[in-house]
Amino acid sequence: MHIAAIEPHHQLRPYVLSYRIVEDKLGEFAGKPIWTCPEPIGVLSANFGKRSYHESGEIHPKVGLLGVQTRTRKWISQPETLFVMAILTVPGMMTLFPDIGQNSADNLLDVAGLWGDRKAGEFWRSLPHELRLDDVKSAMDSWLLNLLSAAPISTRERRLQLHQALASNQRIDQACEQLGITPRTLQREFQRHLGVSPKQLLNLHRLQRSVRAIVKPVSQKSISQSPLQEFADQAHEIRAWRRYLSRTPGRYRTENRSVLAEAFTSAAQRVRLDPTIFYL
Repeated sequence: MHIAAIEPHHQLRPYVLSYRIVEDKLGEFAGKPIWTCPEPIGVLSANFGKRSYHESGEIHPKVGLLGVQTRTRKWISQPETLFVMAILTVPGMMTLFPDIGQNSADNLLDVAGLWGDRKAGEFWRSLPHELRLDDVKSAMDSWLLNLLSAAPISTRERRLQLHQALASNQRIDQACEQLGITPRTLQREFQRHLGVSPKQLLNLHRLQRSVRAIVKPVSQKSISQSPLQEFADQAHEIRAWRRYLSRTPGRYRTENRSVLAEAFTSAAQRVRLDPTIFYL
């Protein structure tokens, strides 16, 4: 199993956390269940090896877009896995793939259905199948910068402001006051582009900070990084974990994280701006 992480073009950083190359040519994970973690991100992926399949039997498309996930997803990997993905921020999903929230939330979309078969095929063919880091960066940057340029600057700024106000205030009424809009307007924007409510988004941010505080090496932790600080009390924290992760913090703390999760986290050291916890 090998995972590499690549920093995107500086103009894309508010919208793209990183590019990741995931390779399992020897089939270390073949036939084993892979669990992904709920997180306020989107993922654009292109598959060059054998594609994994969902527990429902759904096969991962050649070019797929994973919307914001509010629950864990279970996948089964196959031998000769090889794919590249772009980890998208909330403003990235809203700006690069707007108006699809109703279909994308808790779902994996075939990008051919969004772009058409021809454009999706052009994107897939534009990526170097050997997946050399510099070539992947160049190809992904080119495509995503083109998508970004299609959005007016005012639209980009507005969506960045919406997410920043929500994430920084941690309360919907305060975010709306800062933005000068009503809660109904904020709700409509997030539902339209992400398919989740502002409250759900806040809950996912809170959950992710709690998960990261648990998996962070002890040597890097501080008192201010306690998972419990994100919640009113321990019972609230446990309910959130059970709801989104189907496990408790105590159970996760004692479990051995998968090799895939460890490799994904380790690769992030190359791109310091990407704290994503994607695999459990």
